[in-house]
Amino acid sequence: MAAVKKNPAELYAEQVRSGEILVCEYVRLAVERYYADLDRALDMGRYFDKKAAMRAIHFIEKLKHTKGEWAGQRFRLEPWQQFVLWNIFGWKVCARRVQGQTSLTSAEPQPKLAFGKNADGTRRFRYAYIEIARKNGKTALSAGIGLYMLFADGESRPEVYSAATVKDQAKICFSDAVEIVKATDLKNYLTPYRNSIVYELKGGAMKPLSSDYGTHDGLNPSCGIIDEFHAHKDSGMFDVIKSAFGARRQPLMFIITTAGFDKSGVCYAYRENVIKVLRGVNEDDSLFGIIYTLDDKSEWDDPKMWIKANPNLGVSLSADYLADQVKDAKNRPEAVRNVMTKNVDLWVDAERTWILDDVWQKCIGTTDPADLKSCACWGGLDLSNVSDITAYVLLFHENDRFQLLPHFWIPEEKMLEKVRKENINYDKWVAEGYVTVTPGNVIDYDFVKADILRIVADYDLRTSAYDRWNASQTIIDLQNEGMECNPFGQGYGSTSAPTKEFEKLVLTGKIEHFGNPVLRWMLASTLVKTDPAGNIKPDKEKSTQKIDGIVAAIMALGEWMTAQADDESNPYENRGLLTL
Repeated sequence: MAAVKKNPAELYAEQVRSGEILVCEYVRLAVERYYADLDRALDMGRYFDKKAAMRAIHFIEKLKHTKGEWAGQRFRLEPWQQFVLWNIFGWKVCARRVQGQTSLTSAEPQPKLAFGKNADGTRRFRYAYIEIARKNGKTALSAGIGLYMLFADGESRPEVYSAATVKDQAKICFSDAVEIVKATDLKNYLTPYRNSIVYELKGGAMKPLSSDYGTHDGLNPSCGIIDEFHAHKDSGMFDVIKSAFGARRQPLMFIITTAGFDKSGVCYAYRENVIKVLRGVNEDDSLFGIIYTLDDKSEWDDPKMWIKANPNLGVSLSADYLADQVKDAKNRPEAVRNVMTKNVDLWVDAERTWILDDVWQKCIGTTDPADLKSCACWGGLDLSNVSDITAYVLLFHENDRFQLLPHFWIPEEKMLEKVRKENINYDKWVAEGYVTVTPGNVIDYDFVKADILRIVADYDLRTSAYDRWNASQTIIDLQNEGMECNPFGQGYGSTSAPTKEFEKLVLTGKIEHFGNPVLRWMLASTLVKTDPAGNIKPDKEKSTQKIDGIVAAIMALGEWMTAQADDESNPYENRGLLTL
């Protein structure tokens, strides 16, 4: 018997299963779900219609690219794209189960023979969630599906909507569809207008749809394409399309998105359900999901792993392009979020992306703090309110290298409360000597003052900076004891330069710390904000935890930079601040 010829979708599934193609867990699970469903298809009341799947694939491959290096050429769907379409359009519903036959393989009778007139024939999957990194052909795929659903799905008076948070975003997919119509024989059947593509023969249309969903009560969609779902602040757009599906025999919600920043949002919640379905935790026979991402955040800068999030690597995007993006992000921490979410499809909490933890941990130094007594140092003091943590950080400089030595204080009773209510490891840090408690439930400023004077007595302290907004009697007392304390503004004008310099020192490994876990925790919580001129500063309001130690370190660095600017013999006068 001649071997049954397999199409690219089937071959792709085989190669994923065998490990020939490197994929993440969620793609592997999607493939295993496909095979498991084939084995139990008839018992589920489902069958696979290869002709229907190939019809959709062949339709889209007759369309043409309209921009870029492939303009004028027909679509060539990659195997992973064919696998997506294969599932969405191939799986069908039966009118009833057939007893005694539970498996459907390529060697067994085709479903039309097994079921005859008892086959309902509608699509199994009504919802499809595809998550993938940027530049993997998702917009072209969305436009192709939209045109198929408008022209070739056989729906009476089809209504296809390209939906997004704003109309400009919704029009990206729609505009691609318009240009495709103009470039193919579809122009003989479909008429593109500014805000619609009309199929007069069937009384149908494709339209862009923005998120002011309250005005869309009259919709009767046969297909909703939601692009960049991660940008949706609520489920309103999804819900308004879903609620209007009732009159349709086999509607399709096609969701395609990159990763985002908001793990509390509607997209991430939907993604979590997709993962549960893939893992078999939740049952949802109407949902197809596949997620192209990395298995671990540590893989983000490993070229061998990029294929997991970028199945079009080497086709619509190059490894050199990704390498440039990653290199730029390593030099500019503010770019890390976008690279992780858009280029390798990792969901990232915004507050944890200023400086990556692995970069920070590489800066753990071997210098003994006792050896710093002869080094000049500058201080940064961030005085807390009466019930919070206070930070004083010393910055040492010698031979073009820097060392950070932080000190922290917290009221004892508030420390215990935070341990109970917020699950912060203050008790452990106190026991290990990283935090000092002051008696009572409010910070004892006299205690802190005495500690600071004791600490600086051992070092060559030049000046210390403090937040002028929270100046107190403590500053006056320290000045009376002979410490030079200078107010340090918290606006962009004062803070941007030392914040950027702090970034550069960390990225180049020219600053050392001693593995203080409190400072590490604070850095992980630090979010910076940027003004229109590109200036940056730590954002205390949006940072989820305390960042006082990082603010104090930046102020200390600002003091050092001021001292160098005042010193005509400073070598930085001639070569500028540290640059990459």
